[in-house]
Amino acid sequence: MKVAIIALPGTHDNHLPPLTVAYVAAMLEQRRAIVRIYDRALDPQGSWEDIQRRLQTFQPQRVIVAGDDTNAIEQAVSQLHQTYPDMLPLFVRRTGSEAIAAVTSVFAWFDGTNHSAEVSADEPVYPARHLLSLEHYALRAPGGEVQTPVVIGWRLHGRWYLREPRQIAQELRTLSEELGIRHVLFYEPELTLDTQWFAEFVDYLACANVPVKWQAAVSIVELGEAQIQKLVRAGCEALTFVLTATSVFDSANSRAQMRKLIAAIRDQGIYTHATVLLEPPYESIGRLVDVAATLGLNDASFQLMQTLRIGNNEQEIQSFARQRYNEGRTRQRLIERFGPALGGLLWQLRVQHLAEE
Repeated sequence: MKVAIIALPGTHDNHLPPLTVAYVAAMLEQRRAIVRIYDRALDPQGSWEDIQRRLQTFQPQRVIVAGDDTNAIEQAVSQLHQTYPDMLPLFVRRTGSEAIAAVTSVFAWFDGTNHSAEVSADEPVYPARHLLSLEHYALRAPGGEVQTPVVIGWRLHGRWYLREPRQIAQELRTLSEELGIRHVLFYEPELTLDTQWFAEFVDYLACANVPVKWQAAVSIVELGEAQIQKLVRAGCEALTFVLTATSVFDSANSRAQMRKLIAAIRDQGIYTHATVLLEPPYESIGRLVDVAATLGLNDASFQLMQTLRIGNNEQEIQSFARQRYNEGRTRQRLIERFGPALGGLLWQLRVQHLAEE
């Protein structure tokens, strides 16, 4: 049987390949289905006529339409259902963490039942990355090489179930040996979600000697300086975390500790990136961005809280935050090089010069 999977652009995460449907494809291939994945996120402006031509060439018996936007799913179904009546709308994100629930739904559809036994957390095979053009996604390691996501936990019934470190290490080794992948992203959840699992995971990778570098999201408050060298031995090349007004403005001591920790991480050659959450009141944004610029990060991005998006121009606010952050980074570099007094004076002269221009 031929099965076509159409992955629709998501409301977020379009830089990721559609890993959830790649898991579905791998499980269907185990059932001897011939599967093709068509990812609309790679060409969101492309016409449905082009998709229909490609489907006509493949001639699938069944079609899965997957995405996280109900309106987009309905539109896709309306475009295709007359030609392909055996169709399954599948509401999933691209990250892969919902793969078990997705595969369970697909198997129920395949078997013609209302319910199917839930797939075991140990059952899913590695996702069918051979059906995806990984190099076409805007997912890159700090050095610019192609990076691919790897699932570290399944999300089921509102809870996270973290995979065994051994299973993850085996997948990393397979990626290296079979696909030549040298950089991966542990997209979600935060690596520090379970501190005991985190310690076991880092220790396991440090001993496994897997030839793959990885990037992960962490909670900065759950990290300690003693863990940083272990991260390096485990193959960590980049850490990302979230900054909020609460975490930054709680106390001067917490800010100083954060600066010290980020400096220690960077001293070990680990790239640091923070997502700065911009939230009301609007007047606090400038101060939050200014503080973020003094932390010594390699880079930062800015995300608006939903309450701030209402009644404000999102792009304008993000542009303001980026400009202010870059200015703050320049000021901080001058201060670090010449000291607070002279560095501050040089910054004022710079501002005055730009204003005159």
